Amino acid sequence: MDLEEVAEKLGNISTRSVRRLIARGDLPQPVKVLSSPRLYHSDVVAYLEGLKQKRDTASQNTRRKETL
Repeated sequence: MDLEEVAEKLGNISTRSVRRLIARGDLPQPVKVLSSPRLYHSDVVAYLEGLKQKRDTASQNTRRKETL
């Protein structure tokens, strides 16, 4: 996926934001295909799954606090 496709998949963020995620290490370094940076679809999906797990964990922790 090129950076524009990744940006769209991540909720229409800017390609600059995608580059920031790469620089922070949240997304892996892109591979160059004919000098164009690209990310594997599976890496983007794994990033989204990680966000989902963080959200679910935070939600469970909040519910536990409410029941105490």
